[in-house]
Amino acid sequence: MRFNVNSNILKEGVLSVAKALPVRSTMPVLEGVHLVADENGVLLRCSDLTLQKECRLTAGVEEAGECVIKGRIFSDIVRKLPDGNAFFSLDGQTVTIRCGRSVNQLQCMEYEEFPQMTFDGNDTFTITFDREKGKKIIEHTAFAVALDEAHPALSGVLLETEGKSLSMVATDSFQFAKNTMTIESEAPEKRVVVPGKTISEIGRMLEEEEGAAALTFSRTHLKADMGGTILISRLIDSDYIDYKRILPKACKTRVLVERDALMESVDRAQLVSRDGNNSVLFKIGADNMIVKAESVVGKVEDEITAQIMGDGLNIAFNPKFVMNVLKNVEDDKVYLECNSPINPCVIRPVNSEEYFYLVVPMRIF
Repeated sequence: MRFNVNSNILKEGVLSVAKALPVRSTMPVLEGVHLVADENGVLLRCSDLTLQKECRLTAGVEEAGECVIKGRIFSDIVRKLPDGNAFFSLDGQTVTIRCGRSVNQLQCMEYEEFPQMTFDGNDTFTITFDREKGKKIIEHTAFAVALDEAHPALSGVLLETEGKSLSMVATDSFQFAKNTMTIESEAPEKRVVVPGKTISEIGRMLEEEEGAAALTFSRTHLKADMGGTILISRLIDSDYIDYKRILPKACKTRVLVERDALMESVDRAQLVSRDGNNSVLFKIGADNMIVKAESVVGKVEDEITAQIMGDGLNIAFNPKFVMNVLKNVEDDKVYLECNSPINPCVIRPVNSEEYFYLVVPMRIF
């Protein structure tokens, strides 16, 4: 195998596919980057058997071949290559990379055949959408995905399609996010659960190009083809919760408040709360709202200008979950809609019906 490729193009490609490297694996070969040099250029591939990314690079190939290089060290090496053309040559199990005055030699990994995920093209449907809108809806939803896999479905994002509507739902049982956008193509009425790692990686891929993007779904897999980069992922084969049952139909207390003012107060309060029970109390009165936190290190109490409709209420939250929501709301003002100190609080922007968030309160009384 002999080829040359621009070092910056190589760097972008390797760092992109390396996102699919497994944290741990019982198959050592999956800890590597699979390189294939042929008449079409150089293909880079990484996989953890749940998520696979591959990227084709334009390169001058003198001799076809393939190898697998340990992913972490390969990523570190190409990240530090100087600008210019990088020349690769394979001699036995040793790859030599020459770039400028830098010469690096890496040992290849033993393998017979790199395991590949294939996309079954039967019974598929495709959605097309604006990249900027897609990136935004992922960013505003994926933060609520459960980080553990005690409930497999909650470690993913639920995608619901119908006509020209796409909704994304994520929850870890403490925070809930639901966002909706209009897509460009008609889609059937479907529900699929996409792993959190996959949806976050798609969000990163959407930053690389402009214009429309497309995702194709089969019964078991998802495929994202964005120019020179292709992602294939398994879907989560587990039913998502019936989230519509937990959505409040009405509220007894509604608070209209400036987003930035509330976020700044909660941010200050959490500095004190982390040395106590890690809670921030919202004291909602007849005509004002107080954000309060107290612990052994001190006390914070902020009064915020707010418009309050309905009953007064004291309700406490983990400040991290409130901040997660407020950071993902773009409107200047938000509604807080509550029913009791133990029922989830709805947080929604004033000027948009597309965003809907819930935060579960803490019981501290």
